[in-house]
Amino acid sequence: MLIHILVYTSEARPSPVQKMDIAMLAEAAKKQGHEIEVIYSPDCQLGFTKKPHILVKNKRPKNINILLIKASFLGTDLDLHSNVIKQFQLSGISVVNDHLSVIRAKNKVRTMQVLNRNGVPTPKTYVARSSRYIEDVVERIGSLPVIIKNISGSHGSGVSIVETKNGLRSIAEMIIENMKSGSLIVQEYVKESKGKDIRVFVVGGKIVAAMQRIAANRDEFRSNFKLGGKVRIAELTAKEKRMSLAATDACGLEMAGVDILRTNSGPKVLEVNANPGLEGITQATGVDVAGAIIKYTATKAKREMGKKKKKS
Repeated sequence: MLIHILVYTSEARPSPVQKMDIAMLAEAAKKQGHEIEVIYSPDCQLGFTKKPHILVKNKRPKNINILLIKASFLGTDLDLHSNVIKQFQLSGISVVNDHLSVIRAKNKVRTMQVLNRNGVPTPKTYVARSSRYIEDVVERIGSLPVIIKNISGSHGSGVSIVETKNGLRSIAEMIIENMKSGSLIVQEYVKESKGKDIRVFVVGGKIVAAMQRIAANRDEFRSNFKLGGKVRIAELTAKEKRMSLAATDACGLEMAGVDILRTNSGPKVLEVNANPGLEGITQATGVDVAGAIIKYTATKAKREMGKKKKKS
């Protein structure tokens, strides 16, 4: 079977992470008797005539069985890029993940809303829309330091720790008022989890692998693999397994990376990622995560193709 992958970059400029993920997925597909073809988002044009359709390199695609989405774009480009996913769906092409689930996961505020509404525990979090109320936010959280985040960001970018009220006020004024970003996420700092978290990889409603990520040094509170963090296999508790699946389901994702903090009051979901990298989790666990993704994607494609044949 031919499996297409949508990559959000030009063909000439894939990032090292994108190159690695594509290579791992291609190798996994080859082992399972499938082929991979990459579609680069700048090559897509959205058409609106009698029906919505999509062009790839100025041609209507005819042989796309299913499209695996590598949503590497930031939340600041969310509307623009998620529209491409939606257009493929409107054209009758099955996708993993769909545009609504990507929107829920890529916008950190939206993620917190769906997690909170579905009873998934998270660290205390507030979204400040004016620096005037930033000290009140700290009081509600309980204490300094706090973690601040941009609405968008990935691989640990746009995340900082702030230890003083004056420092927080200055950053809030710069980001919200001066840079006119509109919002700033302020989250409690979990001291006992400093520099450590758990990444759980979920595919098709099943946990396929889990790793612990540890910051590269004692002064670094972010544990991301791409920031030099160390990784090792993690044993999940029953509660952590339930939380990972609940968080993935709340966002509507078929493929996700769920980040969990182990706190004194129990595990809490820190983030849900719609485009989790493959290298770190594979290195840490020895699990063929790319293989699990390809197997699920091919199975879904066959199922959807069967439904279309019945209708015709």
